[in-house]
Amino acid sequence: MKEKESTLDRAVRFTRNLEWLEQVEKVIPSGCSTLAKAPERLFPGHTPVCCAEAYNSRFTDIDGNEWLDCEMAMGTAPWGHARHEVQLTVIHQLKKGTSFSLPADIELECAELILERFDGRYPSLRFTKSGADAVSGAVRLARAASGKSKVIATAYHGWHDWSAYGYYGGQTKERGIPVDIERSTIWINKPTTERIEAQITASPEDIACIVLCPNEWKKDALEQAVNLCRSLDIIIIFDEVTSGIRMGKQATAGEYDIWPDLLCISKGMANGLPLAAVMGPEHLMSLSGQVRFSNAHSSETTALAAAIACERLMKNAKVWPTWRDPATRIMDRLESELVLLGLTDQLEVRGTYASFCIQSLAEDNFQTDPFREFMVKRMAHFGIFTKGYFIFSDAHTREELLWVEEALLQILSDWKEIQKQEHLHAMQLSKTFEA
Repeated sequence: MKEKESTLDRAVRFTRNLEWLEQVEKVIPSGCSTLAKAPERLFPGHTPVCCAEAYNSRFTDIDGNEWLDCEMAMGTAPWGHARHEVQLTVIHQLKKGTSFSLPADIELECAELILERFDGRYPSLRFTKSGADAVSGAVRLARAASGKSKVIATAYHGWHDWSAYGYYGGQTKERGIPVDIERSTIWINKPTTERIEAQITASPEDIACIVLCPNEWKKDALEQAVNLCRSLDIIIIFDEVTSGIRMGKQATAGEYDIWPDLLCISKGMANGLPLAAVMGPEHLMSLSGQVRFSNAHSSETTALAAAIACERLMKNAKVWPTWRDPATRIMDRLESELVLLGLTDQLEVRGTYASFCIQSLAEDNFQTDPFREFMVKRMAHFGIFTKGYFIFSDAHTREELLWVEEALLQILSDWKEIQKQEHLHAMQLSKTFEA
């Protein structure tokens, strides 16, 4: 680990990064068209803000600095950057064409492979290009099938009106969202079975569906919530846009053996290329044409080719995700260290092996969490890139995961020392004031 740290201790590391940042903000609002990658979520001068290339578990920024990537393109590259098998398949498809005037043969092949991975539980699916479109499409299908209009949203399900309304605090005019969106969207913050039941009781007659992120629930609680909604004829939609690939071969639904009416997956299914899907039973999916569920690029062939390569890799993987046990061990070690350092009243480990973080208990907004800033900057000193969450891939080696673990343990120790020094300083000020 020290060798890696000294490698990055250069006099100038971010010259081109900072020059690029100054220019890009004049041209692209927020510095990036994907908000989760925006420089405002980073710390320019302490972390890189622009990438030049990436391979396996590493990337190189535009100043030539190499970083161990613990973000993995927001989790969309579970097989590692520029995975050889995926590259070859995409290159082969590029030579044949990327978008046709008729359906491409590989769209059927890709769909059959995905449905096979889920053991034929769902007979059909529909592709789109983004997770937001997939979940919004599922909501449209549920409304059409039920003849009802209201949707219960429980987390971030994309930037579309019905989801963003509640997730961003009920703001409408500031977000460009119609004020009357509240008539069709019921927002439940930090959902529990009890809160869901209370909302249903208050408005039982017109609820078409509920959208849940199952990886954010404990199994027993999720099962109770699903059974409650199903007993009231409310269509269950699982938003596994983020967790679908990273929790297991059959997503969180398969890990828990709790299956929704409609299952939405996206990030990682094409290892970084844009692709999403909604799976469901015939009586729901057959309405896709009726509700005009469509996108001009849903059948674009390079992403489908990449997804086919990923499905083949998945089929051959004995254990998936391959980082399940190492990530679980790291989380357990961090939780033990918090106890040993007496930090359990300040910090906690949140998430699963799919994606985890250490967060301040007193801070609801992760982006403004002072510990996140401290950790992200300190991890950069170890040559490790993160925005606060730790997202691994099949390309991360055992040594690299140990490197991350050791760095995090050191950071917790450093944080404890800072808290101690601040406490001593406060006591000295108090004594001086009393004197």
